[in-house]
Amino acid sequence: MKGLVLEGGGAKGSFHVGVLKALFERGYEFQGVAGTSIGAINGALVAQGDFDKLYDLWYSATPSLLFDFDENMVVRILEKNLDKSVYKYIFQTARAVMSSKGVSLDKAKELLDKLVDEKKLRDSSIDFCLVTVEQEDDWKPLELFKKDIPQGEIKDYILTSAYLPIFNRARVGGKMFMDGGIYDNCPVNPLIHNGFDEIIAIRTGARMPSQKVIDRSVKVSYIDPSEPLGKLLDFRTDKIRYNIQLGYYDGLRFLDNLMGVRYYINRPSYKDFINFVENLNYNTFIEWARILDTKGTKQHIFSKLVETVTEELDLPWNLTKDDVFIAMIEQFASHFGLEKFKIYSINEFFNEVQKIWDYDYVTRYNKSYLLANAIIKNFEA
Repeated sequence: MKGLVLEGGGAKGSFHVGVLKALFERGYEFQGVAGTSIGAINGALVAQGDFDKLYDLWYSATPSLLFDFDENMVVRILEKNLDKSVYKYIFQTARAVMSSKGVSLDKAKELLDKLVDEKKLRDSSIDFCLVTVEQEDDWKPLELFKKDIPQGEIKDYILTSAYLPIFNRARVGGKMFMDGGIYDNCPVNPLIHNGFDEIIAIRTGARMPSQKVIDRSVKVSYIDPSEPLGKLLDFRTDKIRYNIQLGYYDGLRFLDNLMGVRYYINRPSYKDFINFVENLNYNTFIEWARILDTKGTKQHIFSKLVETVTEELDLPWNLTKDDVFIAMIEQFASHFGLEKFKIYSINEFFNEVQKIWDYDYVTRYNKSYLLANAIIKNFEA
């Protein structure tokens, strides 16, 4: 069975939606969904078959999506556009929150009441699991599937999965709960316990604990954001829509095994990539040999380049040589403003980079830039 896991992360849950759009466009189907916090909320809508409703919710999100805050003030705070009126608002809001023992979740509950259809969710062929923590039973973590949740209370339990300490948290079933992210923010294991043998987990980069996978024989594929998704409560429309687009393209990277860490490039075959490198302008190899203070064959010089760039840019050592080679160009392509959300061929990528490249860009003797400069200067498609 194929399962889906959605990691918690507040507003970062917008990334889930972009990845899911890519997966569903390719015909992916899941027999079970598990999620924590915002992952539980998103997962409930996926499990009940309402992805379109979920997408529309996020695409139209505003800073007041879940809480009764002044949107203009929230935006000014997030953008650090502060003056006396903003400080006054912060003080008044903090006082109101303290007097009511936490941020009200009334608006979030109203939203869940509108979006989640308990009957539809229970009747769906897609199973659903959420993670929460019961405070009064020695902080007992709970991994609850549909069948484990009392009738009429599924929306309440979904909300408990997102119970951050700052919230005014209502009792459910006479008990107090805490956000499931303090136990398992990326709940792969509940699906494994229930017989799922292929799992896709969409992560948000949230700094919360996750339990180790209990069975390494299960195929678990992780889709991570290629850049930070921002703050937990940053529901600004532009930021949310950017994260959705990022999720969509990072989903395509996963589906099509695209090259790149920051960009999206169709991966040539190993043979074609070797031919691409071998056919680079000879002057490129001369400059690389000088910068690297080495001699030898093209293969030796290229291997030395990969080693140097990996160390200087602090890249993961498990990246392939072609990914390191592209990463060398990517860091500067991003700095010079190359369009991110586009799928390039390798030739097209270098051609486009060449158009915007700043040959006078100065760094503190950065070998990676000098090596990149050598290929861009001499590149011929």
